[in-house]
Amino acid sequence: MALPHHRRRHPRRRLPLRPGRRHAVPRHRPRRPPAVLLPDPVPADGRRTSRRRRCPHRPRRCPLGPRRVRGSDRRLPVSTYPSGATIALEPDAPRDQWHAVRATGIGGSDIAAICGLNPYTSPLEIWLKKAGQPVPRRDDPVLSEAAEMGHELEPVAARRFTKMTGLPALDNPGTLRRPDIPWALVNLDRATEENGERGALELKTRSSYALNDWIDEPPTDVHVQVQWQLAVTGWPFAWTACLIGGQRTIVHRIERDDQMIDDLLAIGEEFWSWVENRQQPPIDGSAATGHLLDRLHANPVQDVVVADALEVEQWLKLRAHAEEQIASADIALQDAENHLKAIAGDATEVHIRGELAYSWRPRRGQIAWKAAALDADPDIDPEQYRGQPTRTLRIHLENL
Repeated sequence: MALPHHRRRHPRRRLPLRPGRRHAVPRHRPRRPPAVLLPDPVPADGRRTSRRRRCPHRPRRCPLGPRRVRGSDRRLPVSTYPSGATIALEPDAPRDQWHAVRATGIGGSDIAAICGLNPYTSPLEIWLKKAGQPVPRRDDPVLSEAAEMGHELEPVAARRFTKMTGLPALDNPGTLRRPDIPWALVNLDRATEENGERGALELKTRSSYALNDWIDEPPTDVHVQVQWQLAVTGWPFAWTACLIGGQRTIVHRIERDDQMIDDLLAIGEEFWSWVENRQQPPIDGSAATGHLLDRLHANPVQDVVVADALEVEQWLKLRAHAEEQIASADIALQDAENHLKAIAGDATEVHIRGELAYSWRPRRGQIAWKAAALDADPDIDPEQYRGQPTRTLRIHLENL
């Protein structure tokens, strides 16, 4: 009876027969003699050699020093400062301690605002913070998210700097203070080293709209901030790396400018004297100061202030004169635009000397979002979308 295929007995593989033998004889390999274990060599001084010396063919696994990582994660201490600056606070200190130390002096971002170069912070706001007075926070989620993303993208900008220049991006050593100028502080983003000399590294993140501001050189506020860093550290140079729109990195090398540093130290000394004497700095005409005053006095009370007549009349006259200049400038602007439109007529472009001088092209109309929302939902309540209340300045004395 034939067995199923899975139950058939397959013949075993037979070993080949040797010549003159009827049965296969398996070949036996000769066994190696056992290895002789010799004791470890002991030098004359009695100390045993390391495994590295006993087995030179094996790679050495013990670390040779601090772990070196590419980019900004490399942690090398910054220890030498020609100005004699000392570390006032470690970089990993709690944030409340960082704010407390920052209130004892002027930092790099502070000096740019004191010079009126920061579009979001005024000298008055810096003075209030240094004097220990409360300052209402700016309720702008866009700016808050931009600042948070800038902090998150700092390591990316540092790695791009290292890849583009070949220079290291050393970690922040902490908050530095000049002993001869106790109010001069700086908190570096990173540090770098070039030809054996240390320098500062300032990292920025900007949107694509700021590309033209960084093509040739850094903006003025960043340049002032970097010179302040060199004033505190005493280093001869600095680098800036700006990540534009998350797609392009622009780096610049900035040399130390002693004349600008002297001017900045003089400005900082005058401002710090106002802080120590509790003397409020003068009000300037920046938009940042206007926004600060709106936040400081957002909750008015029904009260009357009897002010100095001469001072009030002076500013009222100045405001009226500025309004006249604005009105005359608007009329002159409209007059020029009307003549240019008359010259163009139905044409969309006007050329002179073979080049395009100006254009007058049609554009799409704006969408009436309020009407669209009311058509979509007639029961919608516009009051639920009303923003924060603001105060309006109206002038009642016209003839001065």
